[in-house]
Amino acid sequence: MSYKPLTGKDDFDEVFNNPDKRLNSKHFRALILSNGFEFRLGMILPKKHIRLAVHRNYIKRTIRNLSNDIFIESKTSLIVVSKRKILDFEKDILRTEIKTLLINILNK
Repeated sequence: MSYKPLTGKDDFDEVFNNPDKRLNSKHFRALILSNGFEFRLGMILPKKHIRLAVHRNYIKRTIRNLSNDIFIESKTSLIVVSKRKILDFEKDILRTEIKTLLINILNK
């Protein structure tokens, strides 16, 4: 693992209260904050939005892998939140959506 997770309410609140950038896609919202130390990642993927644990784990794994490739050199804190129920779980489409979201938030 080449990133540190965001742990605890204080870490999440720091990013939620004053993000440098915020970007939305169809199913996800990403918030990013420069922290000056290292890359940190947090995810909020409730069962209410993604019913099956297999699907939640796939999305977490995808976010981890893509963010490691994209953000590993940056000194930022990133939170990815699912914002609506995913009715049609298609891996390729969701992976593309997450990748586009992460690339766009970096370039925004």
